[in-house]
Amino acid sequence: MSRRRRIALLAPIAIAATLVAAGFALTHLPTSPSSAVNGPPPPVQPSACPRSVGLCVERNVTRVIDGDTLDVEGGLRIRLVLVDAPELSEPGGPAAGDYLTSICLGSHALIDEDDFQIGADPYGRVLAVVYCDGTNANAAMISSGLASTYYAFCSASEFRNDAWTGCATPPPPPPGNCDPAYPDVCIPPPPPDLDCADIPYRNFRVLPPDPHHFDGDGDGIGCET
Repeated sequence: MSRRRRIALLAPIAIAATLVAAGFALTHLPTSPSSAVNGPPPPVQPSACPRSVGLCVERNVTRVIDGDTLDVEGGLRIRLVLVDAPELSEPGGPAAGDYLTSICLGSHALIDEDDFQIGADPYGRVLAVVYCDGTNANAAMISSGLASTYYAFCSASEFRNDAWTGCATPPPPPPGNCDPAYPDVCIPPPPPDLDCADIPYRNFRVLPPDPHHFDGDGDGIGCET
C-alpha cells in the first residue's frame, strides 16, 4: 500500500480518537464545591435582645393603661420595669398616661423582659423594657419627670446598671423616723417588729443589723419577691 494511501486511511482514525478523548475530558471535569455553587451562607443576624434569656418579642401596642403599664398584641400586659408613675387617680397620673400614649400607642414595640424578674409580678404582667418604634419608653418616662425610678427594685433588676434607670445614684432616704438599716426606703425602727406583709416595699437593700429581720437569707435584699 502506498504511503499516501496509508495517510488517507489513518487521518479519520486520528480525528475520531481526538474527539473521543475530548468528550471524555469534558465529562470528567472536577465539580465545584456546593458552597461555590450556592454562594456563602447568610450572615447570622444579631439578637434584638442580646442579653436576654426571658421574653424578647416584637408586638404592636394596642392600649396604654397608665404611665407605666401597657398592652400589646397577643394579650400581653407589660409593666415598664424600674418605672414608677403615679396612678391615674393621683396627681400627675393622667399626664403620665398621656405621655406614654403619645410615645407608644399604635407603635411597633420591642419587649425585652427583665431576666432577673421573670414571673415576679404579682399581677401576671411582664416586667420589661419597651422600645416603641426604637424609643426606650422606660427611659423616656423617667427623663420626662412624669415618672420616677422605682428604686425599691433596682437591686432585683438586670437593667440596674443602665444609665437611664438612675439606680446608680439613688436619692437619700425620705426624711422622718427611718431606720438606717434600710437606706433606700423609709421604715421606722422597732418597736413594733414589722414583717414584709406590713410594708409596701420589696427587694430593697438591707444593712446590718436588720432589726426587723426582713433579710431572712442574708443576701442583703429584704422582702424578696
